[in-house]
Amino acid sequence: MKFPQITKQFIQNELYKVCAGYDTSKIIGKYSFKSTWQPYDIIKRLIQVCLERTSLEDICSTNNGPSADTVHKRCTELRFDQTEQLVNGWLIEVVSRLKIHPKTKITLAFDLYNQPFYGNSSYAWVTGTKRRKGTNYAISYLVVSIATQNIRCPVAVRLMTKERLKRKADIVSEIMEDIFVWLPVKRVLFDRGFCQESIIQLVEDRGLEYVIAAVRHSRIKQAAQTIQETVKTLASQAGVNTTDSLALGRWLRKKGLDTYRIEYVSTGKRRKPVPLVAAFVRTRTYYKNPYKRASYCLFLYLTNTTVSPRTVVRLYSKRWIVETDIRCTNEFKAITNSTKPQLRLLLYGLAMVFNALWIVYSTLIQRLEENPTFEISTETLLLIKQVDELVCIARWFLRFVRQEIFHLLCFRGGDA
Repeated sequence: MKFPQITKQFIQNELYKVCAGYDTSKIIGKYSFKSTWQPYDIIKRLIQVCLERTSLEDICSTNNGPSADTVHKRCTELRFDQTEQLVNGWLIEVVSRLKIHPKTKITLAFDLYNQPFYGNSSYAWVTGTKRRKGTNYAISYLVVSIATQNIRCPVAVRLMTKERLKRKADIVSEIMEDIFVWLPVKRVLFDRGFCQESIIQLVEDRGLEYVIAAVRHSRIKQAAQTIQETVKTLASQAGVNTTDSLALGRWLRKKGLDTYRIEYVSTGKRRKPVPLVAAFVRTRTYYKNPYKRASYCLFLYLTNTTVSPRTVVRLYSKRWIVETDIRCTNEFKAITNSTKPQLRLLLYGLAMVFNALWIVYSTLIQRLEENPTFEISTETLLLIKQVDELVCIARWFLRFVRQEIFHLLCFRGGDA
């Protein structure tokens, strides 16, 4: 995320304006009638924590303003629904600056992000997870991003508790109701964690196109086995080594047998059958032998679109945009040991708003550069680049003084 026209200081100032302009004072309120601090000053502390990727205690010990205990207290007094309203309100206000045309058909990508958790697992907002080293527990966030061709931006986030994971379809329905009011949505993309009958019924009732990575249940597994057996039979008759997945995939690609569409595959007892798209897609593994790194695997998708199977694979590849948005939030990831879900949701939500602001302003600058009536002089670009370098040097020097010099001065006293 390196844009020569934008600095993190500029995004930070814009985020201050967003937090001050939204109904932050109505939701948070003042923590003392005699205090001169405004409600968004609490948010300013959290913004500084995300910007410097440090803890709240380190920020409050060096700058003037509310203490760490005050910030924890005010965040704890917030209700869970208030925190979600605050964070998603900021995201909507930021993304609405793109001024998306009403006739533009938007594609939304849904994903569950698991943040590893190493503390007490008895909390209601700590869920189980797999494929994580050191812990089997995590904090789950449901993230929604725009995955259209020229637009990429997060638009909603929810903290998924144990109870919410059980009623995942209701949470998806709530998100759609909030987003569809101001965003024209045509298509939704889901991971295999959303392959449920209730979610498929919900999307079809709203008249949307969908592409979902299929979970290999009994009926779908039988269809996949039939495809693989048929393909290997045809390949063996042509003299192709069926044990080599790379050679098999290349032969299928050459003959045009790498994609299939099966109508009326049942996904459960209560639902009518839906179309299934199967495709042999080239993937990369982490074998030491370079000849074994590339291979072809069979991927299955449930969809109600009428496009070709190869187009379905390209459509589902856009779902990885939400994975990119999740990785970009790590650049503004704060450190906290708090056991309060409100504070954790605020920190992660602010990181998403930071990322959204960055994307929105880079998109607006790109639109202005494509406009022939708008020109940026080379002197202006040079000045912006110099300011960006100065901000990076100042942040590095601040961390150096805080980590290497400050504790020595405290131990030696005033004579130092």
